[in-house]
Amino acid sequence: MCFCLLYNVCMKSLIIVLTSLNILFLFMHEFEAFYKGEWRMFKFLQKFDDKTQFLIFLYAHLPITLFAFYYLWTVYNFNNYLLWIIVNILTIFHLVIHLIALKWHSNVFKCSHSFIFIACTAICGIINLCFMGYY
Repeated sequence: MCFCLLYNVCMKSLIIVLTSLNILFLFMHEFEAFYKGEWRMFKFLQKFDDKTQFLIFLYAHLPITLFAFYYLWTVYNFNNYLLWIIVNILTIFHLVIHLIALKWHSNVFKCSHSFIFIACTAICGIINLCFMGYY
């Protein structure tokens, strides 16, 4: 009985650590996105000058960042299983999108550092999904 309880606590702690790493890798990817000028990849922004594109990209990250903190809070409290599943699936989908984007001429993520962060996010998502029974 005591071993099972300890095991469940360890698994829940592992989920929290993996989720935190997931968000960390996503933030690292976003830091690089700002450095590389990812906004130039989006055709719908090309009608604006570069400064306006940057500002749109910057302010679009406010709700994304707030969502990331909310997501971490829900995982820490284990109170939104569906959101946890969706975000972990989206991290895998995010990697697939970047793999497809390798063919785009406007792609700014062609170095190994970009894919380290993107792949680590997806790997954390996959591992987290393997622990679905412990959420």
